[in-house]
Amino acid sequence: MKIEDLGKRATFLLPSIKVYNRKYSKTRQNIARTIHNFLLDNFNGYTCASGNIYGYFTSEQTEYDELREFRVAFKENERKTKVPKLQKFLALICEDIGEECLYLECGEDAMLVYPTRKKK
Repeated sequence: MKIEDLGKRATFLLPSIKVYNRKYSKTRQNIARTIHNFLLDNFNGYTCASGNIYGYFTSEQTEYDELREFRVAFKENERKTKVPKLQKFLALICEDIGEECLYLECGEDAMLVYPTRKKK
């Protein structure tokens, strides 16, 4: 039997409707394809959960989204390079699809990633 340790997990959530519908992208890019290419190029693979994942959050009122979950793995010695790269990528996606922020977990840490530029 062979077992390979993949390291820590990074998980992020995106609104399902914005992943698969170009009309939500300011640049009209295919977000699903962009994410697919980035994760394969930088993490050599990923898992995407396609069930019903609902996120509830408060802003001016309680809101919710149906979300798509993406998971990748990284070794601890890659944390200082891969995690910041993933954060920057998500900030760009966040800006492009007009989200206030995106949820990201890296190992034991949970965080919100905000767009590169603030919404006007």
